[in-house]
Amino acid sequence: MTQRTSHAVEVLAAVLLVAAGSTARAAGGTVAGKVDVTPAKYLAETVVYLKGVPGNPAPRTRDMDQRGMQFVPHLLVITAGDTVKFLNHDSVAHNVYSPDNEGYNLGSFKQGESRTYTFKSPGLYTQLCSIHPEMLGYIFVGDNPHAAAVDAKGRYELANVPPGTYRLAVWNSHLKAPPDKSVTVTDGKTIQENLTLKR
Repeated sequence: MTQRTSHAVEVLAAVLLVAAGSTARAAGGTVAGKVDVTPAKYLAETVVYLKGVPGNPAPRTRDMDQRGMQFVPHLLVITAGDTVKFLNHDSVAHNVYSPDNEGYNLGSFKQGESRTYTFKSPGLYTQLCSIHPEMLGYIFVGDNPHAAAVDAKGRYELANVPPGTYRLAVWNSHLKAPPDKSVTVTDGKTIQENLTLKR
């Protein structure tokens, strides 16, 4: 092996080590656990999220349908900057609006039509239909992508969190949230944090 070839191999190896380190750093850590909610009927309207996580995620587009006179999903979790495409698969016209935060009214649209809205500010947006006042949904907009609705058993998982110390918080449509918890995330590790919500 010539000196030039040997040097090229060393440079390549160094580049691969840096790339591997970057990939490991990108993987981050995980915060997971379970939320106990009382009364249990409010469990499906619960979001667990981290505050203060740095980064600028690429905007995404997510769907919220109107089907069977309901918003589907009932609770959608997105990040500020994301766009929601509101669909209508009912045989009647719907109107989508929210009075919360910057507020919006997308007007009425018929079956097969859609409207879009880009969410600028973090917060909770109640979804309503002025034609059918019984319809109700929620869009939770986080200031970073590390937020999740709990599953049917109250479990949640926030993956690929950059290493650091953050505040773990919970939101529920009807119940008062407990104080935030401080959590320290480490690469490749999972932190278990359980939460309780009750009247």
